[in-house]
Amino acid sequence: MSYWVPLILITFAGGVTQTMAGFGSALVMMLVLPHLMPIVQAAAVNSIAGGFLSATLIWKFRDKLKPRFVFLVMIPYMIASVVTLQFVQKIETRVLAIIFGAFLTVLSLYYLVWSDRAHMRINGVTMVACPVVSGISSAMFGIGGPLMSLMFLEKYETREEYNTNLQLLFFIAAVINNVIRASKGIITLPLLPSIAAAVAAILAGERVGLILAGKMKPDLLRKMVYLMVLVSGVITILNNI
Repeated sequence: MSYWVPLILITFAGGVTQTMAGFGSALVMMLVLPHLMPIVQAAAVNSIAGGFLSATLIWKFRDKLKPRFVFLVMIPYMIASVVTLQFVQKIETRVLAIIFGAFLTVLSLYYLVWSDRAHMRINGVTMVACPVVSGISSAMFGIGGPLMSLMFLEKYETREEYNTNLQLLFFIAAVINNVIRASKGIITLPLLPSIAAAVAAILAGERVGLILAGKMKPDLLRKMVYLMVLVSGVITILNNI
């Protein structure tokens, strides 16, 4: 009971969060999962459950897909992530994580305070810089969503377009990462019951998130995304102090 209840509850909460904000399931789930299982397996459960969530959201709002932009930013994102994974064990990540967390915190506070005037410009520089930084941070700290969410928020006009296309990015990354995990023996048969429970819980959270998101005004979505970026920054700092 002490294992399954927190696993299901935190994954359910992750499903609600990501369905409403576009990202955040990994952030929520990784607060608890590493206390229930080894961190590499926690990351696998988190990633597989998140992949199922992304897939169902993509299918539900498939008419909102505009994948050309997703594939353009996916290239630098995955290159940066894969290259960083080759060296991450040799890098002192604690100080870098604190700096990155502080950057996210300051950036989110800026957007929250000046939400009516603050906008990210989508151009050649941001389409390379944001995915590269996000890919590196995903490989090093397990946090790849905050900067990408800010960029997608500016790129797409409606909540459905923003969320669906962001989920496409996350789904592709999840498939690639979990193929690598499976090849390295991280995803094992004893882990399958936990994966199944997490998938069921995150999809239940999705249903609740869709109900709540349907009542959300665009301005509230923006503020929720900014707040989630702030939470990401603060948690990153606290986990590495």
